[in-house]
Amino acid sequence: MKSSFIGEILHFNGTRIRLNGSGNLKLYLRSLDNINSNQLSSISMLPLTNREPTVLANFIDQRGQLEVRITDRDETFTISRIILFIRPIASEFPR
Repeated sequence: MKSSFIGEILHFNGTRIRLNGSGNLKLYLRSLDNINSNQLSSISMLPLTNREPTVLANFIDQRGQLEVRITDRDETFTISRIILFIRPIASEFPR
């Protein structure tokens, strides 16, 4: 599948994650080469839930990657879906 991405500046508005688990899931948005990063609000996980938590973000860059992390040994998680809300806001960075 061919990508329609041509280098626009993107605004990452938020994430919605379908997950089950125990503990706290930490979320980070990072740019290429980790130049810019933004720690998002943590999600308290439940073993069974019918909710998909939405975490707001305000991250602007050309590309982004979502990192999810746990910090304690006894924490576990299962992610079955991740939705990133992204909107192009400019065609390129100012010169």
